[in-house]
Amino acid sequence: MKKNILLITLLLIQVTLLAQTDLSPKEIMEKSMSNTKLKGLEAKTRLDINDGKGNIRTRVTTMASRVFSDGTEKRVIVFVSPADVKGTAMLIFDNETGNDDMWIRLPALRKTRKIVSSEKSKSFMGSEFSNGDLSIGSIDDFSYELDGEEEIGKEMCWKIKIIPKSEETADETGVAYKYMWVSQNDFVPRQAFFFDLDEEPWKEMSYSGIKMLDPKDKKYFITHMEIKNLQNNRFSVMDMEEVQFNPAVPDEFFTIAFLERQ
Repeated sequence: MKKNILLITLLLIQVTLLAQTDLSPKEIMEKSMSNTKLKGLEAKTRLDINDGKGNIRTRVTTMASRVFSDGTEKRVIVFVSPADVKGTAMLIFDNETGNDDMWIRLPALRKTRKIVSSEKSKSFMGSEFSNGDLSIGSIDDFSYELDGEEEIGKEMCWKIKIIPKSEETADETGVAYKYMWVSQNDFVPRQAFFFDLDEEPWKEMSYSGIKMLDPKDKKYFITHMEIKNLQNNRFSVMDMEEVQFNPAVPDEFFTIAFLERQ
C-alpha cells in the first residue's frame, strides 16, 4: 500500500512539472512575482557594502510593505544606523500598471523629493544594488525568452532572458538585458545576471534564505541577497532579519508625512 501511495505521489509530481513546462516565459515570471508578493510584512535589514578591497560599510534599516486593494505594493525603508545616514527614508509604490513611484527623504537637506526615472539605475545608498532593484517594475515593459534549464543550488531552474521593450526602459534600468534563473519548484528566483547598455557583463545577483512566510496563500520571501559588480569587483550583501508576516501594517507608514517624521 505504501509503495502504491509513493508511486502515485511521484506520478503527480511528474505531471505537475510537465504542466509547468507548458507555461510561457512571461507566465513563469508572472507566477514568480505572484509567489513573492506578500500581503504585508515588517523586517529589519542589514546591508553590508564591500568596496572590493576588504573595506566594509554597514547600513541597518527597518522595512515594511503592504499590498493595497488596487494591487499596488507599497514599501517604506528607514535607515536607523550609522549616524551619518540615520533618518534617511524611502517610500516605494510598485504600481500594478504604469511606472513605479519612489521618494527619498534626506534629513540633512530637510526635504523629501521624488526619484525620477533616470535615477532608478543609480546606486542605492552607495551599494551595488540600484534604486530600481528595490521595486518590481511592470512585467509588460519587458519581453521574455526561455533559454534552457540549469541547476542552481540543487534547485532545477528555468533560465529566462529578460529584455527591455523600449530604450526608455533600458535607460531607466541601465540594463540591455538580463538572465534570471527561476526555481521550477517554488517559482522563486535563485540567480540573476545583468548586462549593461553596451551588452557587457555587469552584475550578478544570488538569492537564498527562501522562507514561506504565508503558508495559507503559499507566498515566499527572500531573506538573503548578494550582488557583485563584475566591472569593479565591489559587492553588497543584504540580509533580512526579524522578518514578520503582517497584512495589517498601518496605512500611515506609506505616506510622505511618515517619511518626514523620521
